[in-house]
Amino acid sequence: MRYVLVDTDCGVDDALALGYVAHTADIILACVVSTWGNCTAPEAASNAKYILDMAGAIDIPVVAGSPPKDSWRRGDAHGSDGLGDTEQPRPSWTGPRGAAERIVQFARDHAGEAEVLCIGPLTNLAAALTLEPRLPELLSRVVVMAGHGQNRDDWLNEVGDTNTRHNPQATQTVADSALPVVWVGIDVTRAVLLEDGDFGEDTLGGSLRRIHHAYGVQRGGTYGYDPQVLWKVPAHDGVTAACLVDPLRAGLSTVTGRMTVLDDGQGPVLRRVGIGPQEVAECIDSDSIRAMLRSAR
Repeated sequence: MRYVLVDTDCGVDDALALGYVAHTADIILACVVSTWGNCTAPEAASNAKYILDMAGAIDIPVVAGSPPKDSWRRGDAHGSDGLGDTEQPRPSWTGPRGAAERIVQFARDHAGEAEVLCIGPLTNLAAALTLEPRLPELLSRVVVMAGHGQNRDDWLNEVGDTNTRHNPQATQTVADSALPVVWVGIDVTRAVLLEDGDFGEDTLGGSLRRIHHAYGVQRGGTYGYDPQVLWKVPAHDGVTAACLVDPLRAGLSTVTGRMTVLDDGQGPVLRRVGIGPQEVAECIDSDSIRAMLRSAR
């Protein structure tokens, strides 16, 4: 069995990723920790607990992270609650806090085999590196949704990688570390577009459909389609989760590289700038990943 911890700012695509990992048979989802990004860390923790409960994973611990930076502003892409304002309000978070400490404890408990999936800003992981300098030795793999790889596409620059933009300093800390990171950027993840038929009819599938539909209708213009005809949603975090769960089936191809946060005036962008010890996703098998994600329905 494999031991995985998920670090999330639980928004629309995070919800699908959580449901998918929770339903993967050969993975023990040991813990979910939350960070601020799409919403606050306590809100993200409540969202994660809500999704896990619907997935039947009621015993998985959820730990909230720290308050956001003073400069943080809530965006509108994921609604006022992170899940598109489509679900019943979740109760305010009263559960455990201390996400960075929980990452360290997880790494120590499963040293040499612990895997981390980061699908939010890297605030918690950067803090965990400070708490435990041996973290690169303890973790076997870290798969991160962030960056643009080598791509210089104008659309990517305009839309941006929000995980990096929320906390570029934390992103650079992780990029400069010896962590065994696989960076999966939005230049790759945007290739998988989910539609109505990709979600099931059970309780979890219905919730995921509502959440994604609200996002797809709102963001249609950004992604270049008419949501009144057919809404679509890029599965950024779901793609990243699939690359952790089964990189071979996902068709993940990587190059080694060194990642650096750059700013050309449109906002911080994480790009591969040369040869380095970490891995950077180059391409995936979109059809295969779409089929993989349907198992979370």
